[in-house]
Amino acid sequence: MYRIAVCDDEPIFLAQISDMTLDILSSMGEPCEIWKYTSATELKNALQKAPKTYDILILDIMLGEVNGVDFAECLRTAGNSVPVIFISSSEKFVFDAYAAEPVGYVLKPIGRQKLEEALNRALRHLAPKAIVIDTPTTTVSMPVQEITYIEVVNKELLIHLEDGTVTRIYKALSAIKEVLPKELFVQCHRCYIVSLQAIRSIRRFEITLKNHETIPVSKYSYKDVQEQLQQYAAKWF
Repeated sequence: MYRIAVCDDEPIFLAQISDMTLDILSSMGEPCEIWKYTSATELKNALQKAPKTYDILILDIMLGEVNGVDFAECLRTAGNSVPVIFISSSEKFVFDAYAAEPVGYVLKPIGRQKLEEALNRALRHLAPKAIVIDTPTTTVSMPVQEITYIEVVNKELLIHLEDGTVTRIYKALSAIKEVLPKELFVQCHRCYIVSLQAIRSIRRFEITLKNHETIPVSKYSYKDVQEQLQQYAAKWF
């Protein structure tokens, strides 16, 4: 059973979002429990006591004096990767929200289809996903969501993970590219593949990741990476 927290300081929208979420998941055959919050402080206190209380958070961006994006970014900084869906009456926060790694951005008045799409992405995020890489000496299983980028150094493949660890294997970059989800990864250089969800910003010749590392982007790949990043961001808007 999925545990979902909905936080909105407007009672009408709080009730609407909660009821619609329950109805959507019920129609998908996914049982859930909904916890309702009218303030970010209440939700923050609940998460401080038990960070893994909820499987999905649905947050209004304007929560009184608290900004929902800032709230979600604090969760990320604390290492909480719970899927977040933002609710907003305005499009102007969409790019700010991207830094908090949401799975959805739904505009008020709430449309069932958009909320359902966001909930589906949240459920996919919760599902364990891994790639399996065979080498001459071993088989490595690695969660896709934890990979930030992959590089080739002296014929060795270095797979960089979110926690800073690096897995080294002997494999062609082209071979691992084939098993990576194309909607999540892009080759930005002849020696680099990067996760779109790990990118903070891009400029000519350089990509900055959310962990503040920088990796190169070739002049031939720049436009393609930029377009794929925009398409990736558009999927949750």
